[in-house]
Amino acid sequence: IVKLYDWQIDCLQLQAVKEKKNLIYSLPTGGGKTLIAEILIIKELLVYNKNAIFILPFRAIVQEKVTSLASLGLDLGFLVEEYAGNKGIYPPTKRRRKKSIFVCTIEKALGLINSLIEEKRILEIGLVVIDELHFIGENKRGALLENIILKLLFFPDSIQILSMSATIGNLEEIACFLNAETYQKDFRATELSEHIKVKEELFIVNHKEYPSLCLKKMYSYNSSKNNIDVDGIGNLVDEVVPQKSCLVFCQTKSNCENVSIMICETLSRRSNYEWMTAEKSALIKALRSEGNGIICPVLKKTIPFGVVYHHSGLTNAERKLIEEAFLSGTLCCICCTSTLAAGINLPAQRVIIRSPYVGKSFITLSQYRQMIGRAGRAGLESSGESFLICQPSDTEKVGHLLSSKMERCCSQLQNNDFSCFVMSLISLELMADKNSMIDVMKKSLLYMQSKLLGINIEQYLQNTLDLLMSNGVIEIHNEKFILQSFGKAAVKGNLPFEVARELYEDLKEAQNSLVLVNDLHLLYLVTPYSVLEDLNPTFDVIWNVFSEMNSKNMQVARTVGINEAIVHRILAQRSIKTLPEKILKRFFVSLILHELWTGQNVWSVSKKYKLSRGFVYNLLSTSSSFASSVLRFCEVMVELKCFVDLLGKFPQQLGFCCSPELLPLLELPSVNKGRAKLLFNAGFKDLSMIAKSDPETLAKSVYYLPIKHAKKIIEGAKLLQLITFETLQDEVDILREGINVSIS
Repeated sequence: IVKLYDWQIDCLQLQAVKEKKNLIYSLPTGGGKTLIAEILIIKELLVYNKNAIFILPFRAIVQEKVTSLASLGLDLGFLVEEYAGNKGIYPPTKRRRKKSIFVCTIEKALGLINSLIEEKRILEIGLVVIDELHFIGENKRGALLENIILKLLFFPDSIQILSMSATIGNLEEIACFLNAETYQKDFRATELSEHIKVKEELFIVNHKEYPSLCLKKMYSYNSSKNNIDVDGIGNLVDEVVPQKSCLVFCQTKSNCENVSIMICETLSRRSNYEWMTAEKSALIKALRSEGNGIICPVLKKTIPFGVVYHHSGLTNAERKLIEEAFLSGTLCCICCTSTLAAGINLPAQRVIIRSPYVGKSFITLSQYRQMIGRAGRAGLESSGESFLICQPSDTEKVGHLLSSKMERCCSQLQNNDFSCFVMSLISLELMADKNSMIDVMKKSLLYMQSKLLGINIEQYLQNTLDLLMSNGVIEIHNEKFILQSFGKAAVKGNLPFEVARELYEDLKEAQNSLVLVNDLHLLYLVTPYSVLEDLNPTFDVIWNVFSEMNSKNMQVARTVGINEAIVHRILAQRSIKTLPEKILKRFFVSLILHELWTGQNVWSVSKKYKLSRGFVYNLLSTSSSFASSVLRFCEVMVELKCFVDLLGKFPQQLGFCCSPELLPLLELPSVNKGRAKLLFNAGFKDLSMIAKSDPETLAKSVYYLPIKHAKKIIEGAKLLQLITFETLQDEVDILREGINVSIS
């Protein structure tokens, strides 16, 4: 970067920026919003000498941001600390010598902010950046984000909130909630040409004219020659690859895989698809290494053509390798679901939207804008182009879509975690009685939208307080709310009341008959309830799993209520009325975790249980996070202290499920288990050895590791080494002060 865009200069000169007031700035995807945030974060760390928090919606984006900021931290002398999955401690280490930027998922940011308020250290933070602010309108994350913002608003003179997003339909209302000024620009770094393709007719979209669609017959090829690719997607891809890149957004996960194969059928007719063959071969080897010798047959078939699919069915390691390969040019086309549009930055010259549907739902304007926003690569291309393919029956809906207004963001606080929000306000002493609680609620987005949402805030709050009081979670003394130990434990674990109550009952029951012949019972206790909702194992899978159970696992099954009679009913395909379905599902999931815990690879487990390997892999991450919550919950509850030692190792080991010698390497944000094994076997056994290496040597030691990413791994290792050094140095300073001795 040698020059800022005009809008970036204007934004940095805003009075709100100079006076450190709250600000929301909104631009289309690819407009350069993040650079402003990073400039102001560095200013906060180096000029104002305060820490900063950077909140991002997904773990993968957090890891990408930690990796990209590592070199800046090393050069400018600040620390970059990751708070995602099982990484990050509450409260954070108090630094004496350097300032930190905490890069967090929304969930971890809430825990971090709660811990800083509790420890009376919140004023160590000077700036909080919220990326993708529109997530405040999404179901689960939205409630957490509103929770965070409401707590930050208690410190208006000390903490600046900087929020950024693509277009939001009710931006002024959100700004009122945030007590923020707004800055909006319709700017893109590259020019975007939008097209709508209906059969063989191609329409050019021009939003500055009316009507906005202009027919241009540019596609006159005979689609009947290809009965499989009737919409000509392969031809649209073939026009730009391999010299330029292409993203194809598909309706479903299975559609992604099928379309990737279909595109390869078209590309196979050209004579020059064999490019970067050595790099593609190395990529296949790397994927096979991550899969313990197994690679998806679809990927094996499509990678030689530079084409892959990308959806939640992939493991995190597979996604990381695919994304690196796309960014480095080894891959030229990704067939993906809509989640990639909201994920890490993978821009392309051409974006094709396979259908105006996401799953079974018609695409929203926000989703459409996010997808086409990936077209065009700033600094590499002067323009980008998008193609939305639709059938004649959908043209009217598409017309309405293009002329519609952006969707509103509505509060989700009433749907999720409201009880946890109330308990945390009492626990953190941010409110003392009902009147002060009502005052807090009047600052919320939920209150501003209460008429729209049909909610009586005072009654809703009273119902929640009645629930908590009737269950002994809070008591009233001298008209002040007092949170009991159960409530404090729920807040520590960031658990809603209902989840905390269910967990407490399960742990108390386990105390009476805990089975420790293996780790299965403990894994059952940290199996997250949230994963059970969408889990519907088929009978043949349940039959196979239960028919193969050994005596130790059967002992655990009996303890949680699944006795031999129930197993026989399962094997006889008979209904079970004496056991809640949730217990059966939870035990089923704990068996999956136990297989991974004992060293079985994701591929074999996903095959046995007939689940996507992405679900199985993500189960480890979800369970690791829940195990951390369970651990913090037990630390507060005196009667559950026995579980602290029993579960202490679970968050980290569930996060990685690997041999102990690989754990230090897995602390690196760009390294997964397969890559860690390769590094370890190549002689890079700890972070110090990687930190001392050079990118060329590191890249040669591992299958498919581009020099650019090898450099980032080395920078990440150096940063982690620096964090360790600073932590130890601070401890030495504290000890020295304690004994009042000068050490030269």
